[in-house]
Amino acid sequence: MRVPPQPATKRPARTGGLRATALSAAATLTLVACGYGVAALPGATVAALPHWGLIAVLGAASLATLVVVCRAGDLLSPLGIVALITLVYFVIRPLQLALSADELLHQSYDVFADPVDAILNLRGQEVSLFVHSRMVGSFDAAMTKAMAALVVLYGAVLWGYRLRFGRLLAVRSSRLFAGIGDLDLRWVVAAWLVVGLGGEAIVFARIGGPGGALAGFSTQGNFAGDFVSLVLLNFYTAALVLWVCFHPPAQRREQVLLVVAAAQLAAFFALLGSRTLVLVPLLLVVLAWNERVRPWRGRTMAIAAVCGLVFASAYLTLREDVRDRPLLAAIANIPHHVVDVRAMLNASPVFDQLLAETNFIPAVAPYRYGGELAQGVLGQIPSIVYPAKPEATDVTFRKLLWGERFLAGRPVGIAGELHRDFGFPGILLGGLLLGILARALTGMRSRAGALPGRELRALVYVVCLMLLYQCLIGSWSLVFGSALAIAIPLVLAVRIFARPA
Repeated sequence: MRVPPQPATKRPARTGGLRATALSAAATLTLVACGYGVAALPGATVAALPHWGLIAVLGAASLATLVVVCRAGDLLSPLGIVALITLVYFVIRPLQLALSADELLHQSYDVFADPVDAILNLRGQEVSLFVHSRMVGSFDAAMTKAMAALVVLYGAVLWGYRLRFGRLLAVRSSRLFAGIGDLDLRWVVAAWLVVGLGGEAIVFARIGGPGGALAGFSTQGNFAGDFVSLVLLNFYTAALVLWVCFHPPAQRREQVLLVVAAAQLAAFFALLGSRTLVLVPLLLVVLAWNERVRPWRGRTMAIAAVCGLVFASAYLTLREDVRDRPLLAAIANIPHHVVDVRAMLNASPVFDQLLAETNFIPAVAPYRYGGELAQGVLGQIPSIVYPAKPEATDVTFRKLLWGERFLAGRPVGIAGELHRDFGFPGILLGGLLLGILARALTGMRSRAGALPGRELRALVYVVCLMLLYQCLIGSWSLVFGSALAIAIPLVLAVRIFARPA
């Protein structure tokens, strides 16, 4: 007699004790490092104690959160993303600056540092120049205020995440799009890839081809395009996400084609000179794969994270090195810095900019009482509709801090943006709202809701996770600009050009 096939059982997540032990050990090392820093302080420097304690609290809280989400096999959840970003950007970097306080305070800014040395040594970085020329009050007070802002934000996010209102929203969001039938987007994916390639061709034509891209590789000149060019490029990114969410590649050939398509976009942005634009599309594909195909294993994500750190530090040193030497010579110099811990620690200075913002506001410039948020929204209106639109919020903060001395913007993250508008009450209320929204977002996961509409819910979930990442380390302008640029091709695909399956 033929035995009918049995339904596949879900293999339990391999959380194990090893992962929890490793994270617990990391938490212990953080506390020990903070304790060492406090013990090394001169006896009279009691004012330095608060920021060491705040670093320890935030480090322990973020690591404890990571232990919880990892044991549940849910690192790529909204709460896991918040905890991971907090640890990487807002615990490790402050800890480095606190341990290097003597160097920052007693060694002057090295104005003659070459670009690579400026990455490797704090003396050649903006934070050193800020401490010596622009900081209001003491370094200890500035660090304490910046860390207090981060602790308030993180605590408010956890509080909001646990509120019953967020859980109710999660239940409602799990039912979204349930009335929409299956959609066939295969031809749309192919068409959007072609549109994206056309956008790349337009950018190359504007900057003078690959040769022009290399000429502006170490500057921000390659990204001075208009909103239309940005949207066209996002058609390619949207195609990758639609591909994985609606038509997950099952065969090896389809998977190879997906990898090649993602690598092509990453190579294009790498040639232009942006680490962020390289990593964001890859992050979207990883998140979509985790939702629609299979969850990434812990060791796979750990390897990917290490590769991302190595790429970020190597790419940053290459981009700065080409200012002083030919491209081939700079590439040959990469092995000297590819695993340089200093380059990894100094590669993402968002905390440095938050430190400056909380020090400057309201001592140098007043609170804006919603003006920062409004500017972030209005600044994304296309110039053809609103010719007098304001600049990006990260650019105006850079001008407040440095004038025209440096180029590009200086994003301060959501903690800095909320503080610039309403001070610490704004951080508290904004963090509560962010926690509620993060909890509501969990209802859109593929595993949370009913079968109808799960592809569309997964699509929205993946894009919102990317925006959450940008919200934590970017600016209002970056978040709203990214949301608009990616929403246009996605809405067109799903609402206009999709066909019933």
